[in-house]
Amino acid sequence: MEKNKREIYSLNGLPPEVVAVAFAKCSRSPESFQDIADELTDETSADFSEKWIVGYGHSSVAEHAVFSLAIENVSILATKVIEDNRLCSYTEKSTRYQVYDRDKYYKPNNILKSKYGKLYIETCDFLMDTYNNLYEPMNEFIVKKFPKENDVADKLHAARLKAKTCDNVRYILPVATLTNLGMTANARNLEYAIAKLLSHPLEEMQQIGEELKVAAQKVTPTLIKYANLNEYLKETTDELTKMTNKILPIHDIETSKPVELIDFDQDADDKLVTTLLYRFSDFPYKQVQRNVKKMEQKEKEEVIDIALKRLGKFDRPLRELEHINYTFDILLDYGAFRDIQRHRMCTQTNQMVTTKHGYEIPDEIEEARLKDYYVECMEKSQNAFEKIHADFPQEAQYVASLAFRKKVLFTWNLRELHHFVKLRTGPTGHISYRRIAYSVWEEIEKVHPLLAKYIDVTKL
Repeated sequence: MEKNKREIYSLNGLPPEVVAVAFAKCSRSPESFQDIADELTDETSADFSEKWIVGYGHSSVAEHAVFSLAIENVSILATKVIEDNRLCSYTEKSTRYQVYDRDKYYKPNNILKSKYGKLYIETCDFLMDTYNNLYEPMNEFIVKKFPKENDVADKLHAARLKAKTCDNVRYILPVATLTNLGMTANARNLEYAIAKLLSHPLEEMQQIGEELKVAAQKVTPTLIKYANLNEYLKETTDELTKMTNKILPIHDIETSKPVELIDFDQDADDKLVTTLLYRFSDFPYKQVQRNVKKMEQKEKEEVIDIALKRLGKFDRPLRELEHINYTFDILLDYGAFRDIQRHRMCTQTNQMVTTKHGYEIPDEIEEARLKDYYVECMEKSQNAFEKIHADFPQEAQYVASLAFRKKVLFTWNLRELHHFVKLRTGPTGHISYRRIAYSVWEEIEKVHPLLAKYIDVTKL
């Protein structure tokens, strides 16, 4: 090999632990990555990991070991707990393109052994039966409402009709419905994800955490070795739950808007101009800021226009937009939450699933004259939830249908909002989350019209 010649190559095909150690050793070895990898055995990799990652706390080394894990037959509720890790990647079975089997829902052991066991089974069976029974009449309605256009292929048209049908009946599915997802994560993030699951109050989450650990240790025995229940997470969650119940009233929940902007950068325009000029200058931030405050509004708008006017269909805005933040209190049905929750380049604070905020009724359910069947499902779901919640507040979540609304707090930066609004207001998306995304854009437009006008939004 020619000395000092640039080399770029892949280490794919090697065990994750070997890759992690090969990259870690470059800080102390003059050899090439490939030579280091060739010298390593599984045993020496494990010894190195034990010493440097576990013994000396060099956790960043574990980020080079990447896992792709298949997770099957977990509840929809569990998927949101698993996916509550910002730096991992997920792909989940869709409720939009697939019809779910009647018997595939999670059954919590402590509920089945309690006086609520029969109620739980009867409710979930009824929801799953109605979901499956309404598919055909809903599909017949959709077929009549959306005739095939001449320039659309038969296969594509059929797929669209199925999606529209599923979009409506999926609201009936209980959160207990079993589903599948794929997860890709590095060892450092996977270790924390496992610890969170093991510290969760629900048995299903704890079991998933144990099984993820076993699966990961088959690939790399050392890097996930010390992923255990985290006393800080568990005890803090327990104590804050008790304190919240003590301080806040049980009833009298105020009505709230679907989307409410509760906090934002008041001087966002100036802040963005300042950060943009700061990047291309040599001056301290405060010096740039003083100059920006002296600028004419038209000149500030010109700076922002230069930064954003050339955005193409597949472009990402400049990173300086990440300095501008907005916090939204959002009330949305669980089906829409499943999609919006995937935007993890933000800070999310999720409340538990509940029936206290009511439920959504899709327009086409009413148009197809299926409302009575639908409402019966919601009433049975709510009745079971309220009864079970008295003794098992965590497990009661499973019996709630996807139609029920829940609260979630999102803090997004402006750059991520460009992505979120553009994607989730798109015409092919589900109307439930399209309304949420469009309302988010409207709230930004009210306070910062100059910044909102550059966001690619599809108006409803």
